[in-house]
Parts: sequence; structure tokens; C-alpha cells
Amino acid sequence: MPNGGMLGPFMSVRLELFGAPSIVGDGALSIALPFERRSQLLVLLALRRSWVGRAELASLLWPEQEAKLAYTNLRKTLFRLQSAAWAPPLDARGGALRFEVATDVADFEAALRERRLADAIALRRGELLRGFEDDGNAGWSSWLAFERDRLRAAWRGAALDHLADDLEPAVGVGLSARLLEEDPLDEAALRAHMSWLARSGQGAQARQAYRAFAVRLADDLGVAPSAELSALHDAIAEQGAPRIATPRAECPDDAGFVGRAAELRAIVDLLAKGECRLVSLLGPGGVGKTRLAQRAMHELAASFADGAVFVPLDDVATAGELPGRVAREFGLKLAGSTAPIEQVTAFLREREMLLVLDNFEQLAAHAPLVETLLAAAPRVRAIVTTRVRLGIAAEWLVPLDGLPCPEAEDRDRVESFDAARLFVQAARRVEPALVPQLEADAIVDICRAVGGLPLALEIAAAWTRVLSCEAIAAELSKGSELLHAVDPARPPRHAGIDVVFDQSWHLLGEREREALARLSMFRGGFAAEAARAVTGASLPVLAALADKSLLRKEGSRMHLHPLVAQLAARRLGEGEARYAAERAHALYHHREMAERRRAVEDGDRDALSWIERELENCRAAFRWSIAQDDAQTLARSIRTLLFFYDHRGRFEEGLALLQEGLQAPCASSDGLLGARLLAATAHLAYRLDRYADAEATAERAQALAPRDRDTRLQCLKVLAACALRRGRHAEAKRFYRKALAQAPASLDPHGEAALLDNLALVEKELGRYEESIRLSHASLAAHRRLGDAAGVALCLNNLGAMYFDLGQHEAASAHMREALALSERHGLVSTRGLILANLTEHAIAAGDLATAATYAERALEIARSGGNRAVESWLLLQLTRLALRSADAAAARDHLASSLGLAVAVGAPAFQMAGVTIFAEIMAAEGEIDVARAVLAFAAAHPSTSAPQRAEIGARLASLPAADAGAPPWPSIELPELVDRIVVESGIGHRPLIAVLRGTR
Repeated sequence: MPNGGMLGPFMSVRLELFGAPSIVGDGALSIALPFERRSQLLVLLALRRSWVGRAELASLLWPEQEAKLAYTNLRKTLFRLQSAAWAPPLDARGGALRFEVATDVADFEAALRERRLADAIALRRGELLRGFEDDGNAGWSSWLAFERDRLRAAWRGAALDHLADDLEPAVGVGLSARLLEEDPLDEAALRAHMSWLARSGQGAQARQAYRAFAVRLADDLGVAPSAELSALHDAIAEQGAPRIATPRAECPDDAGFVGRAAELRAIVDLLAKGECRLVSLLGPGGVGKTRLAQRAMHELAASFADGAVFVPLDDVATAGELPGRVAREFGLKLAGSTAPIEQVTAFLREREMLLVLDNFEQLAAHAPLVETLLAAAPRVRAIVTTRVRLGIAAEWLVPLDGLPCPEAEDRDRVESFDAARLFVQAARRVEPALVPQLEADAIVDICRAVGGLPLALEIAAAWTRVLSCEAIAAELSKGSELLHAVDPARPPRHAGIDVVFDQSWHLLGEREREALARLSMFRGGFAAEAARAVTGASLPVLAALADKSLLRKEGSRMHLHPLVAQLAARRLGEGEARYAAERAHALYHHREMAERRRAVEDGDRDALSWIERELENCRAAFRWSIAQDDAQTLARSIRTLLFFYDHRGRFEEGLALLQEGLQAPCASSDGLLGARLLAATAHLAYRLDRYADAEATAERAQALAPRDRDTRLQCLKVLAACALRRGRHAEAKRFYRKALAQAPASLDPHGEAALLDNLALVEKELGRYEESIRLSHASLAAHRRLGDAAGVALCLNNLGAMYFDLGQHEAASAHMREALALSERHGLVSTRGLILANLTEHAIAAGDLATAATYAERALEIARSGGNRAVESWLLLQLTRLALRSADAAAARDHLASSLGLAVAVGAPAFQMAGVTIFAEIMAAEGEIDVARAVLAFAAAHPSTSAPQRAEIGARLASLPAADAGAPPWPSIELPELVDRIVVESGIGHRPLIAVLRGTR
């Protein structure tokens, strides 16, 4: 039917998605779906056939828009969908949508599962969703490409399987030709096509097809046809029609197979190499080796003239039993006095086939038998699944680990990740009403708790019949017994995680068991030298654990799967063995942190990177010392951790960890330890703009250890910094001078260099610019001499800000850019945020608004992630200026209100006064010149205004037109009320405040 037909509102419908999509009603009434957002939404839901979160739909269909606007567009699309004559109703539940409708794709997949190959092949009438390409939307394009590839591969597998059936020659020729149309370089398709041409008496055409294929291969890939294909060509030339491929592998019931696309591709690619005859799928129990091998066998069987055979070996205990088991799966009867292995090799010698040996680990010591078999049968290739590397020359490894897991930020698209897809699929077998989008956070936690291990995901999913996903995640976080219970419904070797681990444990020697149990103390991976130091294991022992799939290497680091670590740790028990392992782990990391203290404090890139890599281990060591009430080891690591968190801008995280230290009894009984912990927490409280808390904590620390120079120095710097931020400049200078007296260059050159820069900031606020520049340069020279990257970057930034205030923009830019390069090279995140904030202001002054916006966005991300509200407030002021330059008064007011709200919350009068000054700019931009002048005059006279601010205000006053003779006096409004009204009245354009300042109210 032509477009424009009508479907009744209650008519049953079906979607045809192969080829150009259409919707079909009763009586075969068909309407082509137009390519628009409504149709995209409809076909996506039809293909998913499950609940899909609105957030995922919005981000997929409108990726370039902010979440709020994308949601709005989704609501509009749903409303417009209701008005379409062809649109069937959708189901809505919470934040998710579903469209349950019959489709040709669903019928295609059902036919595949039921092995109705001819029906499946006929259903795919063309490429999925032809005409629905959207080049401007990368997310849609990626999803569509994935779906097309998946269905195309399924159709190809079905076609190759069907070609191995007893067909009419014309059908075989036509189907194989269609395969070649899909992919002219598909060797399996060409093999089938040549065979069927020869069988139908068209040998010459078969040889011509081979020659054309050889030319395409040479032109496109620069390679020649495989030896097997050449042999087929020669056989056709010599004998006419060859025999069609004999028994192919039956497809396993793998409707639940999820993911492993990369690994499957690796297996296919390896076995396509002439030099690869044996692929070992290596991984721990429960990782899905068997199902992947079965899937690969099904895809590859048609490429072998004699098909593929699957040989289960889980109950084969000795090498003597192996030939008999292989023979049984072939249907070969062993007889006579000839050795069984020789009879098997004789049977295979002339055959071209794929052999899959499943669960080979208990036979790994006899792996040379596989080499013998392959040497005797040159056209046989093998896939072996094993927990233990075979260690023979012919072996090519494909290591398997857990399925990819979503992160917390992926909650809106959890089912894009294989681990979540498998969990949801398994859960729906026992809880069909599960809506993943409503439990996305818990599903993320479950996937990560089990490290994406397929068996563990399926076991956890079975509990959804009793528990919510949130409850399952909570149980797993406590190391619950959920995964350890034996499930009688599962095969015995996979009845529970404990069962699977026990099988691997029994494959280990005594030293390997001891090493594995001690390795379970590590968190987040470890280096080989750390493993050796903590476990006492030799490299061969570590290598043996890797060969047995219990230890994996990623780059330069080693890892245990989280479940392997959990189960291995249980083998330590709770006695002396566990204490010794925990102690060795903690002391090693305390020692490494202590050795890097100076380098971390100086912002050295390598030292900071080491802490970053080992942070989970360092935190575990710190907490072990808390649990053991060990003051000595705690004290060794305080400053290393403090400056790591400081440089990385992770203030809240660092504060929480150090406050845990304060809960240790020794922090109360050991005054020096308590003081140093308090001083460190005071510093981080200052970084979080909690000035009152920081000052009180610093005072407590000084009182606890008045004679400890390190504590006193740290506390004086905190008190000075808080005073400076709160506008008490003289007090800040006094504290910094006292600190400098405690840190002469002869005793503490690093401390003196830092304090000179701090004093330079105070002198700048007091308007003593020459003295500020002198102190800054002295500090910079000292930091360069000491090789203190963090100090150099901070000095350069402060000097750049000073030169900017003095109007020396070229010098300012040079200093700031050098500072930015240093901070990026060494990973000084908090300093980078400050530099980007200053560069934002510099770019605005230069009129480069696009660059300013980019700097501001980057700086805001750092400030917000670190909880640095003062810097966030300052950046919002710069966004206010940007909005003013873009003539966006509403945005300017919004940014200003947000900025001042933060400035009040942190108690930073300098930022409040800066906001008042920018309010005057808004007034001037709107023609309220008298109001602008009055506000600026008030700010210039206010005691909290710093010298640089007063100079800036004076310049702005001078740029305004002269005041009217009758300008009203300033009303009785003090700074707190003025700031409050600027914030509160932003939504109404400040009209009441303007009236008051004009004197008209």
C-alpha cells in the first residue's frame, strides 16, 4: 500500500524491520515508517523488546543536548507519537518505556533458536532499518551498526549451516551466491558456492568464481586464497563435484549467550592464520570458556570440510582416557592392538575439521598428546578450554576475564554493558517483571562486586526471585554467602562459586596456595616487586598462578579477580597467617609511602603516579594501622597521603581518611600523632573552604604538641591562609611571619620557599605590589633550585595573576601558560584549577570569549569535583562577565546569584565584594548608570575591599559618565543585606533593589 494508509486504533500490528521499515496491520495493510524521531524511538523499542529507561532513550536520540532538554524532546516525541495514525500504544512504567510488538526480527531469531533455518533465511529480506542511518548522531549510528552486524552474522551462520544440508543444487547455488553478495571476501561462502556449482555440473563456473575471488583478495587485502580453498579448486578441476561438508557442529542452546564479540573475533582470526593450529581459551572457572568455545565452533564449523566435534573432558582424569573420549565423540570404535591414540590420529589424518577439547586443565601435564595429534593430522585445528596454560609450542592464547561492567555514571545505559545484559537476562528467567532502569544503580554494584564473572552474575541473578537488586548488592558488599550456596539446578562443576574455586585450588602446589592467599591482601592490583615483597613468592610461583588463570597481568600490573581474592582470603582464616599477611602488606606500603614523602610534597609526577596506582593498597595499609592502633606506622604516612590528596584536588576523600586515623585510640594517647593528624585535617578543611573548622582544628593541634615544629608550622600556615581568605590581611601576615621564623632556609628550605610565596599574596592584597613581586620571584627561584614542581607551578600562577592586575598581560600570559604546562605534566589537579581560573579572567580581558568559556568549563569541573567552593564562586563571577559580554542579562544574573550564594556560604568577603562590583557592571549594561556608580562607590569605601579591588573599582568608576547633581545618598544597606538582595532578587531583575538605590522607594 502507498504511504498515508490508516490503521485503526485497536488494530493488531506487526513491524517489518529488515529492509525499509514498515508497520503492517490486519489484512496486510502496510505503511512505510518515515525517518524521524518518532520512528527511531518506535523501532528501537521494538528491537529491544524490554523496558528501556527514558534517560537512555533521551541521550541516544538527542546526544548533543543537555539532559533536561533531551528529556523535554522525548516527552514531545511521545506526545506526537500518540497523534500518528499508524502509532500503536507504548507501555510506560516509572522511568522506563516498552513496546511489545511482533516483528520480523523476533521471528527471525525464534526461527534460529528452533533450527528452522530456511524460515530464518527467508525472513531477512534486506539490511536492518534501511534508510534509518543518522550520520549526525554517533550514538545511534553505533547502536545501528552493532545491531546490523549481529543480525548479519546470525543470518550468515544460518545460511552456512543450511548449505550443509541436503538441498536442491539450485537452492544451494542461489543461497551461496547471496552470501557472496553480502561479503565478496567471505571464504566460507565461496567454498560453499564452489561446491554447489560443482555439484550442479558447473565446474567451470566454480573455478571462475575462485579466480575472481583470488583477484579480489589480492587487490583488497594483498593476500592469496588459503591452502584449503586452493585444494578445493584443484579437486574440482581434477574430479568434478567434491563431496559436500560432512557433519557440522550442532548449535548449542545458546539463546542466552551474551557478549564476547572481541574474543570471538580473536578466535576466528587466529584460526584463519596458517601458522595457528591450536587456540587455548584460558580463564578461571565460571568465566564462560565452554559457551564461548561452543559459539566459536558453531560459527567456524562450516569452514571445515568435515565439520567440527565437541569433546567434553570434565570427567576425564588421566591421559589414557583421552583418546577413548575423543573417539567416542567421533563415533569411532577402537579395536585391535594398535594404541588408541594412533587409531585416533589415523582417523583424523586425512580430515579437515575443528576439534574442541573442553575442560582440559586436569590433563594439562599431558598437553604434548594434543601436539602429537595435530602433527599427525595437518588439516585439523583445535580449540581447548582450560584453566591452566598448556605450555606447548603450538598454543596460541585467548585469555578470558569478566565481562565489561558499567561504572556508576553509566546507570542510564546499563544494558549497553555485557555484564549487566547477562545479569538482566538471567534475572528475567526467575523475575520476569524486572525493570533494569528502576534498579540500575544496584545492577551496576552487582556487576562490579563480582567482577563481571558470568557464573557469579547468573547465581546472583537467581536471587531476584527472593530479593531486590538493591538487597542483592548490599549482601554482596558484605561478602555474603549468596554466591557460595550450592544450587542443585546447576551442573555439578558450576553448582556454586566455592565449588568452582575448590577445583582450581586443588590444581595448586603448597607454595602457590600460600602465595595466592597472601596476594588476596592487595587491593586494585599490584606490581611484581610488591607481590614478591609481601608474599615471599618467587617469580616462577607467580608465573604458575598466572598460568592457572588465578593471576592476570594488565600492562605492568597484576590483578586477582575480586572473587578469587575473596575466596583465597578465606583460606587464610582469622589467625596468625592472616595477621602476618596483612602486616606484610601494610608495612610494605607504609615504607614505600615514607620513601616518597618529599617527592609527593614537591608534586613529583612519578611519585604522585605511584600513589595513584597504589592508592587502594595505601588506604588499606593506613586502615590496618588504625585497627592495630599502631602509632608509629600511622605517623610515617600522614604527610604523604595529605599532599597526594591536596595535589590531586581530592580534599573530601583525604579528609575522611585522615579523620578515620583520629578515631584510633593511639591518636588520643599519643599527643604527637594526634596533633599531626589534626594539623593535616585542618589543612584539608581549609581547602574545602571550611575556615572556622580549619582554624579551630589548627588551634587544637598546636595545643596538643606545642613543641613539634612540623605541627606548629602546618598550623600557622592554615591559620594564615584562613585569615587571608576571610579578609583579615594583617593577621594573615603575622601568622605567615611567625611560620617563616620556624622555617629558615638552613633548616627547612622547602618551607621557607612556600612561605615567601604566601607572604607575596598578603602584600598584594595590601597594595604593596613591588614587595609582592620581590617575594614571589625569591620564592620562584628557591622552588626551581629545589626542584619543587608544585611550588614552581603555584608561584608562576600567582606571579601571572599579579602581572595581570598590573596590566602587564603579556608577562601574565607567559607565567600562567608555563604554570599550566607544569601542572598538567605532573598531575597537579588543584593547582591546575587555580591556573585555569586565572586564564579565564585573562581571556575575557583579551576579548577571547570562546577560549574563556573553555577555560572556565575545565576549571569548574575541577573545583566542583574537589569541593572547592571558593574557586567555584570565583569562576561563576567570570561566567557572569562572559554572559554580560554576550548580552545575556538573565544568564549573568543567574551566575552572579550562584556565585554570591557560595561566597556567603564559605565566608569569603573578598568574593562577595567582587560580586557586588560585577552587579554594578550589570546595572551599567542595563543603563542604570546612577545605580552602578552608587554601588561602586559603596564598594570602594568598604573596609573589606582589598587594594587590588579598590584600584579596579576606581577604574570602573572613572569609565562611567559623570553623576547627576541630584544623585540620592547611599541607603542604609550594609554588605550582607546588599549581597542577600542581589541573590534573592535575581529572578525579578532586581527591580525592588534598583528602586531603593535610585531613591524612589
